Amino acid sequence: MIRRHPLPVVSGLQAALFGLMLAAAAGLLVVPLVPESQGVSEGDVASTTLVAERAVQYESQVVTELRREEAAASVTPVRQRDPAVGEQKLQQLARVLADVRTVRQRTDDTAEQQVAELATLPGAASLTQSAREAVLSLDSFAFDEYARLAGQAITTIMTEPVAANEISSRVDEFLRTNTDQIPTAGLERALRETLVGSASMSPEDRLLVQNFQVNEEATKAQRDAARANVAPVIQTFTVGQVIASQGETLDAADIEALRRTGYLTEGFDYYRVAGGLVFSAGFGALIAAYLYNIQPFHAPPTRRLLLIGFASIAALAAARVTLPVLMPDHQGHAYAFALPLAAAAIISASFADLAFGAIVAVAVGMFAAVIGVVSPDIAGSGFVSSVESLELGLAYMAGGLAGAVSVHRAERLSRYMVAAIAVALATGMAVGAFWLVGETHSRETLGWLALAAAVNGVGSAVLAVAAFVLLSMVFGVTTRLQLMELAQSDHPLLRRLQDEAPGTYHHSMMVGSLAERAADSIGADALVCRVGAYYHDIGKLAQPRYYVENMLDGAPSPHDELSPQESAHIIREHVTNGLEISARYRLPGVVRDFIPQHHGTRLVTFFYRKAVQAGEQVDPAPFRYSGPRPQTKETAIVMLADSCEAIVRANQDAGRPGIDELIDATFAERLAEGQLDDCDLTMRELQQVAQSFKATLRAIYHPRIAYPQPTQEEIERVARAEPVTGDR
Repeated sequence: MIRRHPLPVVSGLQAALFGLMLAAAAGLLVVPLVPESQGVSEGDVASTTLVAERAVQYESQVVTELRREEAAASVTPVRQRDPAVGEQKLQQLARVLADVRTVRQRTDDTAEQQVAELATLPGAASLTQSAREAVLSLDSFAFDEYARLAGQAITTIMTEPVAANEISSRVDEFLRTNTDQIPTAGLERALRETLVGSASMSPEDRLLVQNFQVNEEATKAQRDAARANVAPVIQTFTVGQVIASQGETLDAADIEALRRTGYLTEGFDYYRVAGGLVFSAGFGALIAAYLYNIQPFHAPPTRRLLLIGFASIAALAAARVTLPVLMPDHQGHAYAFALPLAAAAIISASFADLAFGAIVAVAVGMFAAVIGVVSPDIAGSGFVSSVESLELGLAYMAGGLAGAVSVHRAERLSRYMVAAIAVALATGMAVGAFWLVGETHSRETLGWLALAAAVNGVGSAVLAVAAFVLLSMVFGVTTRLQLMELAQSDHPLLRRLQDEAPGTYHHSMMVGSLAERAADSIGADALVCRVGAYYHDIGKLAQPRYYVENMLDGAPSPHDELSPQESAHIIREHVTNGLEISARYRLPGVVRDFIPQHHGTRLVTFFYRKAVQAGEQVDPAPFRYSGPRPQTKETAIVMLADSCEAIVRANQDAGRPGIDELIDATFAERLAEGQLDDCDLTMRELQQVAQSFKATLRAIYHPRIAYPQPTQEEIERVARAEPVTGDR
């Protein structure tokens, strides 16, 4: 069943991000980036005592944030102890003690020899030189106490999380706690030297090491909680209260207080800035809303969105840079009306639907006028009256709308010449109307207005063509001019198809003709349909003789020697082969999409049924195309055209009623299979497509008149080389 509400090509998130991008760029064009604040900033030294100009009480964001950061920093990281570390160190201690006992048993050696011998054993790595000397100097009773207390110390200290820099203090604490069990200074020295170790020792050799990891998630939660527990800090100042004394360095809190109390004033009008931001937000929201609701793109839309966004922002940036120079226009030269801002709308209409191009024309035209009203270096001096700003906005808007209409779905560069004329006429009519209702009617001014309108039209068309060609290459966007090139019969891939697989070539041409006419009947993109149909079966170039349209009449079929599974595999391969060939020839994505989608996830029906009729237990998976199902109206139309052309050609003698029945049955079958579920064709549009197919195929496969055999007289005349008159 056809989905009545298909997933949008431009998602809500994409539309919102696009609108946000435009709003942010527009905001930067009408709001100063760096406000002037009397030269006082954080880090400066107060040259005089700074006092509050007015009494005020406010929530200090600076001080509050500082307190919250301090509270968060005071939170001790949450430690997560690893019990295995303590176990490993106890085992390491056991190996050390075993080596020490081995050396101590050799009573014939001197103390120096014992120390030197112990240094050669593995356990010595965990003992410093002084620790080896201290341990070997203990008597038997003291050594037994040493072994017991060392193990007890490791167990006690490693029971709690301990950091590397805390080990020495933990050892001291343990020794103090167990003073009554350490009768001699030699035993205490041996324990301290063993447990503390040396800074040069690796963590693997030390007997006490850090035994935890910081739990980042728990630590963050505690710090967030500490921040949340800090109440907003309220600052109160009275008139004349000292904020910073002479010679003090100003911090962020001081700057905040100076602004709040009126000592620092900004160098622009806050109301004007707020108005500019509202206009910017409205500009972005308007385009985003229409973008999401109109859905003017084929998938994927990202590159086209970026291209149109770039063009729109560039147009507004041009207005921002040039309007301060061109306005006010006291001499009546109308230079501002010559700005080629219509190029943004023309580019939008070239890469999207006409409706979206019109929205861009309106939004860019009116916001260009807003730039003149809101921008600090233009407002107040740039416009004599609000009528003049309205005239500028309407002129830009009219030119953009005319240009968008002129180039919508343009397939030849000559359409951009038409756009130049249309932009000039629309702009001229707009400014001419204001000239008629104006207070003065200078013919010289009228001449300048006409010249400005002409420059606007030509400039917009030239910029649009340049952007159309260059930006489409930079952003990798397929243009209609590229599609027209692909539709030419001398394209290398179509020439190959004609030479190596002529049956497939003529089938593709027929499918293209069917799809183009049907797409045009429902308002789909007929050019995309035609080009997609031309290339949908290029994968058959890999093995053309395995496809029925390329087989010679009467010649044996190569499938006769293959199993249905093998034949189905070869037939299905024309999709994967087609994708490989399309990549090799660098066909654009909008054309490549037709290759896998024109079969969707259907079965290779002929061989599947052949296998079933043979009495086999057949798994449908090896007979099914991998898809995806058609995602757009255009790919769905080509799928239907491909099936209808093939089945009607196979039943050429069906006659008009038979052709209609075959087409209706094909449509019903694709609906039942769910092949059209992922596209946005409506039932009404399907009926129109079916009617278009029927009309075209009836015209192609209409019954022919059966001519009677030539008469004897005709035969004799031919034999005598005499002309035979009569109708053909």
